[in-house]
Amino acid sequence: MRADGGIGSDAEVDRTPDTCAPDSRRSIPRRVGRRVLPAVTTGAVLALALGWLPLGAPPAAAAPATRHVDHLTLVKQSPWVGPKVPNQDLTMSLRIQSSAPRDALKLSFTVYHPLSTRSAFDETLSGKGLGSVIALSPGLALSGFSTDVQGVTDVTIPVDGDTTPTGTGNWTADLGCQSGSCANVYPIKVTLSDSSGSGAQLVSYLVYDDPSATSEPLRLALVVPLGLGPPTADDHGHVPAPSPAGLSKLEGLLSALAGAPLVPVTLAPDAATLDQLAVTGHGHTVGEVAGLSGSSTRQTLAGPFVPVDAGALVGAGLPGELAAQLQRGDDILGSGPIGVHATKGTWVARTPLDQDAVDQLSGEDAHLVVPPGSVSGPTGPLTVTQPFTLTPAPGSTSTGPAPTGMVSDGGLDERLNGAQGADPALAAEQLLAEASLIYYEVPNLRGPGGTPAVRGVVVVPPAAWAPSAAFVSSLLSGLVGNPVVEPVTVDQLFAEVAVGADREATSRHVVTPTTGGVEARTARAIRAARARQSGFASAVAGSAAGATTAQVTDDLLLAAESSLLSGHQQQAGLAGFNTALDQRLRGLGVRSDTIRLTAGTASVPITLLRNTGYPVTVVVKLTSDKLRFPVANTQLPGAICKAPHVRSSAGRSSFSALCTLDHATNAVYVDMSARASGDFAIHVALESPEGNLVLAGGQLTVRSLSTSAVAIALSVGAVLVLFFWWGRTLWRGKKRRGAHTVARVRGPVA
Repeated sequence: MRADGGIGSDAEVDRTPDTCAPDSRRSIPRRVGRRVLPAVTTGAVLALALGWLPLGAPPAAAAPATRHVDHLTLVKQSPWVGPKVPNQDLTMSLRIQSSAPRDALKLSFTVYHPLSTRSAFDETLSGKGLGSVIALSPGLALSGFSTDVQGVTDVTIPVDGDTTPTGTGNWTADLGCQSGSCANVYPIKVTLSDSSGSGAQLVSYLVYDDPSATSEPLRLALVVPLGLGPPTADDHGHVPAPSPAGLSKLEGLLSALAGAPLVPVTLAPDAATLDQLAVTGHGHTVGEVAGLSGSSTRQTLAGPFVPVDAGALVGAGLPGELAAQLQRGDDILGSGPIGVHATKGTWVARTPLDQDAVDQLSGEDAHLVVPPGSVSGPTGPLTVTQPFTLTPAPGSTSTGPAPTGMVSDGGLDERLNGAQGADPALAAEQLLAEASLIYYEVPNLRGPGGTPAVRGVVVVPPAAWAPSAAFVSSLLSGLVGNPVVEPVTVDQLFAEVAVGADREATSRHVVTPTTGGVEARTARAIRAARARQSGFASAVAGSAAGATTAQVTDDLLLAAESSLLSGHQQQAGLAGFNTALDQRLRGLGVRSDTIRLTAGTASVPITLLRNTGYPVTVVVKLTSDKLRFPVANTQLPGAICKAPHVRSSAGRSSFSALCTLDHATNAVYVDMSARASGDFAIHVALESPEGNLVLAGGQLTVRSLSTSAVAIALSVGAVLVLFFWWGRTLWRGKKRRGAHTVARVRGPVA
């Protein structure tokens, strides 16, 4: 063997110093070292490869025992315990999955010293940094626990804290704290093990609550978005129906909210989602949202058509798009088919705002919730738990009102990411435990005048949040009767939590983001799409059917602006909008005819085609350097058109008239005359009344058989000259013939 553990070659074996006894060397010839040893080595390699001779282990060692795959999942847990009898026991429901026999499984519980900071809490989430142990149970046989038919094992742990528990359970956890000082958040590790050494573990939190009678619980405002992905059009201009999986998650969320009607939450319904559900036959789901919004314990926010980055839109020079989003959102939520009771006054931003966006929003929204890091500091060692006045930054020219702002809590927002994970109940317990830890930062904070100061936090999930029903149910049930965390709506938080009582800054300003926003290419595409949509709407809005059609394409444009989409996806959504709009424009056209002009000026009919379910108002435009259009007051384009506008110059003329196409075939009469004879083409364009969209176009062939006045005059002059020449020639010829005749009569002179 080589020093590195490899098998040596023949030469290496031959050069290896012989360490055998002298007798052994004499009994084995040297040639054996060259021939026999390699054979033995080769056999050893084969044996190792086949697993017959484990390297570094005796050949007779037994094969390792089979390791079992174990899973440990939290199904339910009591969110807190306390010194009073009803709440002295920590209860857990665990789902245990193992291939080991049940009688070989054991559970053990480890309680660690309480946490003092949120950074320490974050470290414990991964099972690290748990600190020192204050209570450790022995391995408890799983057979000693109660398990239901679904395989869920119930655990009861009496907690010895400020008081000694009166009941019994599977094991008693002694916190080892002095009476009156036990209230805090304790990590607790649950370990599943079997006889083979395999196992699984999870880390939850034991929250021991014993607040003083004069302390104020932490106000927690949870914002719950209710929506699916934005209904954008595909490459063919079609909007896919809501996915069954997404719809199932939304209905599960609504069911969980309905199951806790007394817990105040703030609902943020997505107007585009509700509109799509209403038109695709999911009115029951829409009705559930409307029912939740009518509850006295719920606040329902008015908002945009789809979730948007307000700061990015305004920063890209698209404030009109933000206004259109808000108006469309109001129209849908307040419409009869939707019936959602939404209120204005509060805007919840998930992305940073600039001052221009604040100015635009503060006209209707006196309360703004902004993401962490989007406003000026500094912040103190405590969690920011109170509102502030959102004033303009120094040097700003803003003249708008200064709204009241609040920063959403980034740590609690992060806990919401576990709502879609494999252990949603554990994720809910983690959020509740961290909220309790915020309370225990300063449980008896005093504000101005020495009165108890109310602190609060806002929890804002992503706009496309699709939590499991188990997470929402666990979270809401953990807030019912919670002694240190009180659920409120966002407006209730602004009403109950005063500005500056936590001695943090009472005035802050927005920090303009240096990255992100709407890409320049996307902003240009949005502007171009808006111009096309505006032109189309001006052409078809004269009837109810036309206005409805224009609203459909407008919604596709607004949906493409969703902040849930990447820049590439926004571009795809805008392409889908353009495709859908082009499909609607295909119903208009100009019939290709050949026009024969046989007179100096003629009234020529131009046939316009309409294959739409609604009338369309267009501007008919003709421009040519081969035609001349008489003055406008002599033009009579027909009953479907208004008086035209005619412009003529030395070499070019144009005709335009506003016409309403309300038949499949429509004739517009245009008086024209040709500047020259022959065949030539003329283009006819149908433009929107606003003039920013060509709705359709066509080409006519003009065959001029008439002669112009100049040509006629020249021809007449040529004929007169010819006649004069002929007459003169005849006259001179007659005189010559007369003289010749006289000479012949007289004869020669003598």
